[in-house]
Amino acid sequence: MRNLTVYIPGLFGPDIAIHPDDLPDLPCLNWLLSRAEYQSHNELSPSYGLCQLFGLNQNNESDLPIAAVSRLSDDNQHPDGFWLRADPVHVSADRDGLILIDNNRFILNQRDALALAADINFLLKPYELELEVPVPYRWYLKMNAGLEFETTPLDSIVGQDILPFMPIGDDRINLIQLMNDIQMTLHNSDVNQRREQEKALPINSVWFWGYGELPKIIDRQWSFISSDEMLAKGLAMIAATPFTELPENYNEIEKTGTSFNGLIVINAFQNYSYYHDLEGWLEALMQYEENWFKPLVNALKGSDLDQLNIKTTKESIILEKVSRFKFWKKTKTLYSFKSKTK
Repeated sequence: MRNLTVYIPGLFGPDIAIHPDDLPDLPCLNWLLSRAEYQSHNELSPSYGLCQLFGLNQNNESDLPIAAVSRLSDDNQHPDGFWLRADPVHVSADRDGLILIDNNRFILNQRDALALAADINFLLKPYELELEVPVPYRWYLKMNAGLEFETTPLDSIVGQDILPFMPIGDDRINLIQLMNDIQMTLHNSDVNQRREQEKALPINSVWFWGYGELPKIIDRQWSFISSDEMLAKGLAMIAATPFTELPENYNEIEKTGTSFNGLIVINAFQNYSYYHDLEGWLEALMQYEENWFKPLVNALKGSDLDQLNIKTTKESIILEKVSRFKFWKKTKTLYSFKSKTK
């Protein structure tokens, strides 16, 4: 069997009203939507949804170990111990609360990230903690084992009020206090004072999430993985699965053998949902219609694929080779999903 799963969180765009005339012509995507069978679900976050595709599921009141997995991807070395993401963010106060803005809306270079980390590390020294900054937008703390708290994934609260999503659990107080202390340190940072003068968003907080240790080797679920999401690379490393960076076109995906079960992860759409960017989402749709949905339809109609599963955070869209003959099925379009009339 030649099976392919394409994970596209944010495919159906921002949660705002749209007129059908505003949508571009998407014959291939609409064909896929019309001929498919569906399974509904509701994932907490794209990161957690991706972990589930590798057999990692959240148990009890604890995080999935996103920090350790992404640390592996960033460093290419096994990260011993328990890790916590402490990602740089901007928090803006408005009538809806304290709104979290992530790196999709600001630029931070490695020099400034290291300078901010140095300020924070001066604060952390008495706690025998050290902030590590392998890349500008992903920061890490190596923590003690056995801490009891649960955090909310960053990619599930972007653009929302942070207060309902603060850490919970027995050790939450220490974590929240540490976050507050870091905010005070960042407020006084020379880097942020310069950023404000330059009309750039200051990095005025961090978001803690993804606590845990690196899982042992997990069962191999996939023949190959291709993605523009770095977390997928770390998961592929743990699962000992061949990984390639996502190309611009589906036809550039390298598939070996007459039987495979491949995974493609496309992270390009989620940003438009976070910030209600309708124009950016429509442009991405037109690009992926030509480069991905059209060749996927051709692959399903031809001899390249036996089964295709397009997975979002809310739906699994399942097609087989015989799906092309189901001409009697009710026509569905992208607007059907936008208007929630399926």
